[in-house]
Amino acid sequence: MNKFQRVSFSFRKMPGAFMAFASVFMSIIPFNNTNAQCNTNIGIYYWGGNLHGIDSSSIIPTAKKLADSLNVNTIRITLACNDDAVYRNTGKCINGSSLTKLAQRADFNSIITDPQFTTVIITAYDWTSFGDCSTTNFIDTSFYTVAHTNAIEQEYTDLANYLKTFSKKTFIVGTWESDNQIYCGAAYSDPTCPAAPQNIAGYTKWIKAKIAGLNAAGAPNVKTAIEFCNIHSLEAAGKPDVIDTIVPHISPDYFLYSSYESINISPQQTDNDITFIRKKLAKFGKDSTALLIGEMGFGANNYSGGDTAAANRLQGIITVLKKRNIPIGITWVLLDANNFCAYDTMQNITAIGKVVKANACKNPTGLYNLSGNISQISISPNPANGQLKLSFTAANTDNYTIEICNELGQLFYSETLKNFTGNYEKVLSLQSFNSGVYFIKINSDKETITKKLVLY
Repeated sequence: MNKFQRVSFSFRKMPGAFMAFASVFMSIIPFNNTNAQCNTNIGIYYWGGNLHGIDSSSIIPTAKKLADSLNVNTIRITLACNDDAVYRNTGKCINGSSLTKLAQRADFNSIITDPQFTTVIITAYDWTSFGDCSTTNFIDTSFYTVAHTNAIEQEYTDLANYLKTFSKKTFIVGTWESDNQIYCGAAYSDPTCPAAPQNIAGYTKWIKAKIAGLNAAGAPNVKTAIEFCNIHSLEAAGKPDVIDTIVPHISPDYFLYSSYESINISPQQTDNDITFIRKKLAKFGKDSTALLIGEMGFGANNYSGGDTAAANRLQGIITVLKKRNIPIGITWVLLDANNFCAYDTMQNITAIGKVVKANACKNPTGLYNLSGNISQISISPNPANGQLKLSFTAANTDNYTIEICNELGQLFYSETLKNFTGNYEKVLSLQSFNSGVYFIKINSDKETITKKLVLY
């Protein structure tokens, strides 16, 4: 498979070797949803790129304005020591810094504080375990002395303490394609990395330290995540993958799927794989509704129809995400990475960018923007059989929905409360429900709270 190298420690993407869809449309599929309230929020990944005539000091602010013009309210960025090499094209490593210092730097801070971006997903690499742009200590199990582990945790606690000051925003701090990092950057094509078993052990320690550090800040608007990218191919090759070997042993708030293994086959395969992943998460006792699509995209150069054909494929995947109630789907990429881009080097919006803009939502109900409005939630009994009593308090007048979904995201109960405030209490009949794991979701226009329910 074709790949292009993303950073010095083998960040890679798979732009080639796509299987064809059943049909190819030669015009953009119309979708008029701009600024609508919707359950699936389509965001953009901003990771490097070039803009003609823009110098290194101005490229990040210019890119931020382009992201703003897509009308998206979710953006994904990276904080790491190689950011100047990636975002500013300087080739320089940021030595002796930290996640918080980089988040506070004016150019990145302008993205973090932009009021349009109510959700910011951060791919974060701490300076403790990756501080020289080349040594990947975070996958080295021998690196995790007590001192190093404490230093990693503290760096993430400091970051969360800074981010929690922006209480009206949600920050999801996670990783990039864990399978790829464990398999020497070649999990898609040649997973023969001899160090993979040791890398899995080291990577697990890193994820646990990140989650512990972020949680220690007690920041309700700062969430934790892990991203995986291989759900079939490694298992088929007899190799351990992240979803089966690491996910059962950690407790992040979200699970990001970099979805090229699915979307490169078809929308139907993507639909099937959403079910596949949700079943696995439920099997491991995780919240299967916390699945997000961390990356999706198509390169214009891979199709005879060019940019238009790539955009049509992207729209086909977005349609699946909406049908399956995936809260967030992140499109790769804002700028000119191998023709996947929403904007070209001359700052012209592409057909891909137009699809992202057409699907943007200003008031998504599927995001976990925690404002503290919904509180005192009680589900009794839990586990339940036959019926349960649900109660909560809504501090502000708003529109609320109450939903009960199974582990596959299928909706079994829905109730709408218009212009509601105060105390809610109701006995719900569960006689028609089968035994199993369910999730109760309480949505307002500004937040969603999810609670696990077990029926026996």
